[in-house]
Amino acid sequence: MHHDGMNDTQLVRELRRRMALARLSQKRLALVAGLNETAVRDIIAGRSRHPRHDTLEKLAVALDCTVTDLIDERGGPSARTGEDSDAFMLVARYDPEQHQARESLTQPNQSVAEIAFQASWLATLTPTPVNQLTVVVMDGDSMAPGITSGDSLLVDLTEWSPGADGIYVLRNNGGLLVKRLSIDPLRQLVAIGSDNPAYPPLNPIPLTELDLVGRVIWVGHRV
Repeated sequence: MHHDGMNDTQLVRELRRRMALARLSQKRLALVAGLNETAVRDIIAGRSRHPRHDTLEKLAVALDCTVTDLIDERGGPSARTGEDSDAFMLVARYDPEQHQARESLTQPNQSVAEIAFQASWLATLTPTPVNQLTVVVMDGDSMAPGITSGDSLLVDLTEWSPGADGIYVLRNNGGLLVKRLSIDPLRQLVAIGSDNPAYPPLNPIPLTELDLVGRVIWVGHRV
């Protein structure tokens, strides 16, 4: 089966581009989309020229885009930008219902449900797929002056076990806390602190008792 890259369809080109940006392998894409790996491989290889629409919908959901984004040569009405190299990817705001928490730090009256990041910049920041990232809006001043109320926090959901010291989002009594964690690997304890000196540190707890959402990898705020 000779594969000629010059004859790639828009679908094949767009699937490959978005997979590269999201750091998704064919196997991982099939898993996330809930599709047979062979079927996905045939589509990406250009052997399956006319996939079913429901298959395309599952691929689009897994790649955080629309079917139109995948198949429309002109980019379609939902295209983020005019040039592929400047494509934007949407990161969803933390959904407490989806993540089994009753409350969250997101401010309830805020209308923006997702934040667009330039895909090429996001790829330099983290190799984590975009569907494993979320945005939390800080409420309160416990992490001031570095993080203040209203700041947008980009959180890596794959880092739910603290492998290194850093700022993490924790579930706590149905709500969320943003805290700086310091790990003591010998005693298997973690110190939980705030950057604002007005807030005393919490008592160290065993690593096994931590309930983490993920690690904060970027903070955005007004200046």
